[in-house]
Amino acid sequence: MGEDNVLVHIALLGFLPLTAACFSLLEPRRAVLSLLLVGWLFLPQFDGRYRVLILTSKAAFVPAVVLLGSITFDARWRRFRPRLFDLPMAVLCVGPFVSALSNELGAKEAVSAMLDATMTWGAPYFLGRVYLGDGRALKEFATALAVAALVYAPFCLWEIRMSPQLHHAVYGFRAENFTTMVRFGGFRPSVFMQTGLAVAFFMAMGTLSAIWLWRTGARRELAGLPLNWFCVPLLLFTTIVCKSTGAIILLAVGIAVLEGTRFLRTPAMIFALAVLPSAYCAARISGWGADTVVAVARDVVDEDRAGSVQFRFENEQLLIKRAKIRPWLGWGRFGRSFVYDEDGRVVTIVDSMWIIAFGFTGLVGLLAMGAMLAIPPVALSRALPTRYWANPDLAPAAALAVTLLLWTLDNLLNAMMTPAFPAIMGALTSFVLALRGARIRGGKMFKPAGSRLAVERSFRM
Repeated sequence: MGEDNVLVHIALLGFLPLTAACFSLLEPRRAVLSLLLVGWLFLPQFDGRYRVLILTSKAAFVPAVVLLGSITFDARWRRFRPRLFDLPMAVLCVGPFVSALSNELGAKEAVSAMLDATMTWGAPYFLGRVYLGDGRALKEFATALAVAALVYAPFCLWEIRMSPQLHHAVYGFRAENFTTMVRFGGFRPSVFMQTGLAVAFFMAMGTLSAIWLWRTGARRELAGLPLNWFCVPLLLFTTIVCKSTGAIILLAVGIAVLEGTRFLRTPAMIFALAVLPSAYCAARISGWGADTVVAVARDVVDEDRAGSVQFRFENEQLLIKRAKIRPWLGWGRFGRSFVYDEDGRVVTIVDSMWIIAFGFTGLVGLLAMGAMLAIPPVALSRALPTRYWANPDLAPAAALAVTLLLWTLDNLLNAMMTPAFPAIMGALTSFVLALRGARIRGGKMFKPAGSRLAVERSFRM
């Protein structure tokens, strides 16, 4: 089968009537959640191969169609009012437009770049803002991540045993080079995502949600299956056999942060996670060579992993040097921020989301992205004291906040765009605004004078 497999077009165009059906038959928030996750998990990874509705990537196509469906079938967008919290996302969406114009790439390219950024980042973010920002919706969101990972587990296990073949068998082409799927004498599943690393991280975050929902008593089962002896063990096992050291480490960090925050009742660990990515980017731009990280990878994991990390850092250093030539607004698209040899061949491999943002839209885009990733979890820890983070009604918000921070850490070395994570940003932003508004109106809801039950009811929406 070639790249013109008709199933690719059927799947992508079929997502339009599926969207209409979901908004017609389901509650709007459930339609949004279902479509974002189902579209991402099972549609073809067509980046750069096809142009559908003027969009060239799955990460932009799925949120764009869901946004179109929500505007067409639901009237709540008329009640939406932007807030100051939305400013970094606005900059993130408009930044490519300004960057293209500053590089004299023309108005058409400026509009195209802005549209791509808006659909990739802005659409899922504002869907989260409008539909998923109350306590009930956040619980459904965290549950949906765990259920999605549970649904994906059989596909992952099949590919681990039989080799990553599903995307090629269904859609006629591979989204990833097959040689990168071989790990530790076996296979790393990629299913219908861009890489095996993306699958492993998604499974890890679904597992984290399941563990925290179970540990706090927010849920006892998923899809009718018990969490304690079936779902959590299955998800943990699948995450481990996905053979991604980074995903396993981040899952362990997430569990430690949630449990530590629960025990210590302080947001210190959340603040540390939020500050670390910005500190890393600043250090790398300032010239830090990251030799310590390579040494740790060599001592803790193995020589191969250390070599992979060192290779990424060496590429980053070349790309940073190139990006510093146009530090504020970047180089724009079309690989202009890459490094080429004398024969015009690319000599760098771009792996990290932060270095892509720095080269593409400069410090303006990088700062906007960093703010958008860090502000919602930090604002949540400020608006909702961490002593309530293990409360069954509020635990889902905590799990999503930590998941977002872990995604930020993962993208210091990778570039795994998934619509669920900008949607988490939007959902947490709306939840924080609701908490702040309730606190202003109630005044005493965080004081000991109010019973625990009263506090819980204050946030149950």
